[in-house]
Amino acid sequence: MNPVLSIVLVCWNNKEYLDQCLKSLYDTGMRNSFDIVVVDNGSTDGSQQMLAEKYPQVKIIQNDSNLGLGKASNQGIEATQGRYVLLLNNDTIVNGAAFDAMVDFLEQNPRVGAVGGKVLNPDGSVQSCYNYFSTLWEEFLIATRLGEMFQPGYPAVMQADAITSVDWITSACLMVRRATLDEVGLLDENYFIYGDEADLQYRIKNAGWEIYYLPDATIIHYGGRSMTRWPRRKLVYRGKVLFYKKHYGALMTFLLRTMLAVVSFVKMLVWGIAYLLPGKREIAGKEIRSNLDVIGLCMVLA
Repeated sequence: MNPVLSIVLVCWNNKEYLDQCLKSLYDTGMRNSFDIVVVDNGSTDGSQQMLAEKYPQVKIIQNDSNLGLGKASNQGIEATQGRYVLLLNNDTIVNGAAFDAMVDFLEQNPRVGAVGGKVLNPDGSVQSCYNYFSTLWEEFLIATRLGEMFQPGYPAVMQADAITSVDWITSACLMVRRATLDEVGLLDENYFIYGDEADLQYRIKNAGWEIYYLPDATIIHYGGRSMTRWPRRKLVYRGKVLFYKKHYGALMTFLLRTMLAVVSFVKMLVWGIAYLLPGKREIAGKEIRSNLDVIGLCMVLA
């Protein structure tokens, strides 16, 4: 018989965290039946050997190279049959009670297409709860970091303690109803990484399904283990521009590109001054190159 829940993890050179994640999945005793698929995007750190030796019950899909999070996640989804699909980052520590609660909520609310829980840092502080769909003003506050002056973790809602209908939830831990995916489609593979989860949930909401945040369903997420913030910045902004182009139209996309390019140019000037200061040259160089990448992205992304 098909399991109630199918768990999809994408791996790329993160062996130690993947091991911890899988151990937590099998040790916490979920009430609902589940299976796990790990899609490996060409890891070279021995992840495949670790999986074969320690978790022979896990189904492995092996890619020769890094195909991106969206495409790899879709491979995993298509290889499963569970009534619900959990997209889970491999740098998480989880508990079965949280996933059972998420399954129960979906069982009891047939028009809810997806749910997520409270994501915690390893020290127990709240990392992220949920987000609203993007606006230009919000993107300006993010790019300039002015939003963090008024709300910690901006734009994510932090410390939310009530069950809430939301716009979208991070794919670090996102449970989606299989019937919902059958209706709206899988992740858009044009997003290499970042933006794909917001795009999916935008389509889910537009199709009339609801998305809920469950504060009592908690996981620990280490976060940011695959790359540093400098290469991540370009990929994050690429996802934002693709989202605007797909859902908000040409004018809004042009305005977003222009705003991001101008803010990045100003940042380059500031970091150019910092480059002249002792002890700041290395980080200033990385910031200058990173912001230059964003300007180039805003000019050439089709």
